[in-house]
Amino acid sequence: MVDSVVSFLLENVTQLLSQESKLLGGVEDQVRSLQNELSLINAFLKNTDGKRHDNELVKVVVSQIRDVAYEAEDVVDMFIMAVTKHRRKGKLGKLIHSCNRAISFHEVAKKIESIKIINKEIHDNRNKYGIEIAESSGGETEAEVKLHKRRRYVEEDHVVGFGHDTEALVKQLIEGRLHLNFVSIIGMGGLGKTTLARKIYNDNHVKNHFDFHGWVYVSQEYKIRDMLIETLKGMTPMPKLKKFILKVELKEELLHGLEAKYSTNKDKLKGTVIEDLNGIKAMNDEECRKALFAFLEHIKKKKLPKWLSDSMSAFVEGIYEKNGVGWQDLDEDELRSLLFDCLKDKRYLVVLDDIWEIEAWNEVSAAFPNNLNGSRILITSRIKEVALHGTSVNSVPIPPYELPFLNEDKSWELFCRKVFRGATCPLELETLGRQIVDSCQGLPLAIVDRSSCMDILALSYNHLPRRLKPCFLYFGIYPEDFEIPVRQLIRLWIAEGFIQQIGNRNIEDVAEDYLEELIDWSLIQVATKRLDGGVKTCCIHDLLRDLCISESAEEKFLEVCSDVKLSPMSKCHRISIHFANNPYISSNPCKSSNNRSVIGFQGVVRLESPLDKGYYLKWLCKSNKFVRVVELRNMAICCAIPKKIQNLFLLRYLSISSGLPHVIIPNSLCNLWNLETLDMRNSKIESLPKGLWKLQKLRHLYLNGPTSLPGTDNEEGLPNLQVLTGIALNHYTESLFAKARFPNLRKLGLCSSNVHESRLFILSLSSIHPLRHLQTLKVCKYIYKLSNPSSLQLIPTKLTLLDMPNFSPSFGVLCSLTNLRILKVVGCDNLVLECDEHSFCQLRVFKMAKLNHMQWTMKKGAMPRLQRLVIERCKFYMLPLDELWCSSALQDVEVFYPDPQLVKGLQQFQMRDGCRLQVYPSLDPFPTTN
Repeated sequence: MVDSVVSFLLENVTQLLSQESKLLGGVEDQVRSLQNELSLINAFLKNTDGKRHDNELVKVVVSQIRDVAYEAEDVVDMFIMAVTKHRRKGKLGKLIHSCNRAISFHEVAKKIESIKIINKEIHDNRNKYGIEIAESSGGETEAEVKLHKRRRYVEEDHVVGFGHDTEALVKQLIEGRLHLNFVSIIGMGGLGKTTLARKIYNDNHVKNHFDFHGWVYVSQEYKIRDMLIETLKGMTPMPKLKKFILKVELKEELLHGLEAKYSTNKDKLKGTVIEDLNGIKAMNDEECRKALFAFLEHIKKKKLPKWLSDSMSAFVEGIYEKNGVGWQDLDEDELRSLLFDCLKDKRYLVVLDDIWEIEAWNEVSAAFPNNLNGSRILITSRIKEVALHGTSVNSVPIPPYELPFLNEDKSWELFCRKVFRGATCPLELETLGRQIVDSCQGLPLAIVDRSSCMDILALSYNHLPRRLKPCFLYFGIYPEDFEIPVRQLIRLWIAEGFIQQIGNRNIEDVAEDYLEELIDWSLIQVATKRLDGGVKTCCIHDLLRDLCISESAEEKFLEVCSDVKLSPMSKCHRISIHFANNPYISSNPCKSSNNRSVIGFQGVVRLESPLDKGYYLKWLCKSNKFVRVVELRNMAICCAIPKKIQNLFLLRYLSISSGLPHVIIPNSLCNLWNLETLDMRNSKIESLPKGLWKLQKLRHLYLNGPTSLPGTDNEEGLPNLQVLTGIALNHYTESLFAKARFPNLRKLGLCSSNVHESRLFILSLSSIHPLRHLQTLKVCKYIYKLSNPSSLQLIPTKLTLLDMPNFSPSFGVLCSLTNLRILKVVGCDNLVLECDEHSFCQLRVFKMAKLNHMQWTMKKGAMPRLQRLVIERCKFYMLPLDELWCSSALQDVEVFYPDPQLVKGLQQFQMRDGCRLQVYPSLDPFPTTN
């Protein structure tokens, strides 16, 4: 997407100017000029955001800017590569290289000037064709208005299911507190939010319960006046205005008409109010209206000729009918006040359908009084944040009702109702019909109107904030129905340059906020959650994925390739390769590619030289020198790292799986000064290269372990490292921690390197005390004992113990960790857990998995804040059930594949109200007490 390209370029150019000024030589002015050009382009893109999809002229200009931006990106990256090569040369090498460097700088300067000329032509054409006007026009386009109307028609035409949803929401509307409450329905576009709201709105119980019902359609381009007037139109009887306003042109017509009628009927109208027209002119509009209608009553009583009284009445009443009730002449504050007065003392239900912005509610909220009589506002939205904001104002917050997808039976019912008008599907068409229904994945709009579905879904994308658009399009790299690991996704976003740094906030936390926003926009779905409640994996509906791919192709943002040879590569900046039928990678020379990202999924790739395990990366090093992201761990490829990996100067992200018994990482990899992520979790690596300490930008280092850290003679560290896993636990590793070589580490994974030595090894928790930002610690395999917890009271908040037999002596140490929130124990035998009233005072989540012969006792007051207990495939049958029952904080107990003896205890266990017990496979019904 062009916005992210320009933003990323600006960052690179600014960094060049600030950090590489000595190496810019004779092109510093040109680079600074390019920075200015990019700033102007960025401003234009910001102004046209949200208008490109409906304005062909703007779309053409943005397309031209995109091509220029990509060319500029190539120039900047080429220059960075030249600078990097220069750095690596020795004194003699730099002298020899100076001539080539001068030629490179000349080429850079020449290309920058060419880019400036093209950009000037684009700017001239913008002025020539009046595109500046198009930028600021705003408003909802005619196409979007038609699309909204079609959406409402489609949704109201076919109603299937919603029985449970209707029942639950009607209950929220007519029951509960007397305070004004807000009920909201949220979900992906096309799920049927409006259909459900309309069904509830027309429900007889709802109609009879409320004195007034109002429905307002909001949309993205809402107008406050229209929203208020639309609500007022539903009032019966129509509200009378305290302040009446007569349009100027109608008042002139009234006065001229009265003067003409008086002049022709002076003898009959003498002495009436219209004899003195100056007096009428001096009146305000309300006084004038009252005086004239009193005059009409007067002439009827005086028994004037009927033709005259009828003529006068028809004329005056006709003028006021033309004027209407006068709402269009009231300002927004007056309309709010009028609506407030109309709703006062009424029990009302107002539906705000398809609301997109918090500000829309803020603008009208003052018009809805809290009458303390059970009034309700019902909101439908695609955006969770909007719904939450509405439900948190002047009321007890009610969680938004998240509308689910239709199940298989309901989807088929809807399809048959639409296609066969409710009749049974012919047998010969059923297989095809069910395939069509399955492809819609429970989205009602896709089932009843596939042709318009993509346009309606695109409304959400078109109105996304600029910073979220590339993040959303990036979901197109993943295959259909792929469960996406959130941590991986975040690392990729960061490497691609999509995430904007915000102050001193950790950039991974900012990226997680981006994902939460996309979820709140109902564009991404949560698949699984972590123990701490965060999103572990997510997924995207196939139709939205199709939208990502089509938009990305138009933007040259990314391309998805399946079952193709990889030579030559696509001209898109990112390529996602989905192998299904074992494609063949040719070793024939191929043209250089400008791909910035190469990402692969599925399948086994056949190599021309099976013994050369480094071929795939060698091929990349040769033909993709601009690449920033290489993600191949999801492919079944045996892939060693070649020495020429250092030629990928711009590489930020490398994730591969070697599948080899022993892997050696070449020291040349440590020349990748931009590298942020190195993920080799499926590789057996005994030690890391000595040059590791040169990777000063490294943020994530994932290893399978146990892997030894390299020695160093100086005080070098990795100041930006956030994640370090699979590290061999030994005294040297502890010494590195003690010397604060990883000052910003947030996640640490340790494992022992030797079974026999580790029987005597004691991990001193005080050695990781300098890791002041550590949040998660994972320790696995044969650690005998933990010691010295006193210096670790602030960290960590999550601890995982994996495959550690005979670990019981250290549980006393763990009990005293005052900041521990999550404890996960997996694959440990013969554990003895004795908890007194001071044990685990902050623990919220406790998970046990694959444990044998555990003894667990609790005293009253132990684990006072425990909210969630998970027991999975454990072979023990004693739990402190009575003590757990007494824990007022406990909310969820989940037991998977329990021991048969434990099942008996759980069947007799009486859960208190507010605590949920879930057992899989499910138990026979067990009682619940209050």
